Parts: sequence; C-alpha cells; structure tokens
Amino acid sequence: MLQALVAAPAPASELGDSSREEAYRGIYLIAVPPAPGEEFDIPVMGSEKALSVIRSAIDLLYARSPYNAKKLEALKAVGDAVIIYDPGFPEWSRGDVTLAAFLPDFFEPAPGAPGETVFVAMLGRYIIQHSPAEIAAEGIVHELVGHGLQHYNGRLKRMGGLNVECEASLYELQAFQDLGTDKFTGHMVRFRRELEEHNCDDFKRFMRKRKRWLMPLWDELHVDVKQILLIFEEYAAQLPK
Repeated sequence: MLQALVAAPAPASELGDSSREEAYRGIYLIAVPPAPGEEFDIPVMGSEKALSVIRSAIDLLYARSPYNAKKLEALKAVGDAVIIYDPGFPEWSRGDVTLAAFLPDFFEPAPGAPGETVFVAMLGRYIIQHSPAEIAAEGIVHELVGHGLQHYNGRLKRMGGLNVECEASLYELQAFQDLGTDKFTGHMVRFRRELEEHNCDDFKRFMRKRKRWLMPLWDELHVDVKQILLIFEEYAAQLPK
C-alpha cells in the first residue's frame, strides 16, 4: 500500500453526488459517493470527475508504459480488474495515511468472469488529487499490477511486507520511468530512497551475496527494472515457504 503525509481536517464540500460504474479498457471502474453529511480533511472530488481522472491515468499507462500495460492485460486474462474511487478511504488519522490499497478477496467473481480471481485497487481522496502519471504509477501499477500479480501467484501473503512492497515498487518505478517523471523532484528522491534503503533492503543484500556483479544496476539513473525483476524472481523462490 502507498502512504503520504496529510494535513489537519477541513470541511468537505456538498457534492450532491451519486455512485458511478462503468467498464473502460476492460477494467471495471466504480466511484462511491460520500455519505450524506460526511466531513473530510480535504475537499473531495466528485464521482464523475474522479472517473475521468482515472480514465486519463489508464490511457497514459497504455500509451507510455507497454511493460506494465502487458502485465495488466495478463491479469485481465485470468480475472476481473476493478478500480474503486472512494472519498471515504482512508479514514482520517494524523501522520501517515494510505493513498491506495490492493484488496484481495473484496469481490466474488461475476458470472462469466475470465477467472476466479478479482483484482481490486482502491483509490482514496488523496491520490485522486495527484497527476495522471502519479495515479497511473502509484495507484494502478503499484496496487493493481504489483500486488495483483503477487496475489495471483500466491506470493502476497507468503512474502514479508517489505518484500511485497519492494516488488510492487519496482513495477511502479518502471511506470515512473516510462512516463518520463522528473527523477529529481523531492517526491521521486524520497521514493527512490525508500525503495532502495527500506523496501528492497533484504533483496539488495541477496544481490550483494549472490549477484554482486549486477549491483551496478542500482546505480543507474534510468534503472533496468526488468532485469532487476528477473533477479527478484530468483530471490522470491528461495524465501521460506
């Protein structure tokens, strides 16, 4: 899951909103309206606008990140892919809050679904305010592609939390690179540091011990994520069952 710092509470706007559901590029999009009288810590986006933003992020992903688009297509071939926007997600708390989440077993498969697995990414009121590129990388790729593949392959619950975040963040890094995101912004510097120094720390220890000659892959400004993900497969295979 993804996290960010949030501000103190502020009143929400009256949206007069209603739920929206649609299928777009083979992905089910659902927008949940705020409950009547519900207050939020930031002004929230209405359902119609939120779905428009999500469609733009999906289009950007398919146009600019073929590697992740191919992975998303692979998931759609074995189950239903769902993206939910819920302004009530997450409940407000001080400090770190979740921007988006992958929800395994949230829905039962629909009749005629391509498989028995439903891959669900939940986007909250904070991430929907971000740029389409950030939503594509942080919300769709990290949650739906990264954690979705882990869920399908039986690794989501088996791997430790940091390993789960490491692998999903590598897919996210590939998306950021494909989308041409400025790598020197404060956000991207923090993302790269968290990836290498925290989430992937154990994986990098494995590489130093078993694949030392490939450690320079991490030193590149434009990282060969695909090569690193292949090494991660070896790393994941030797983890305790």
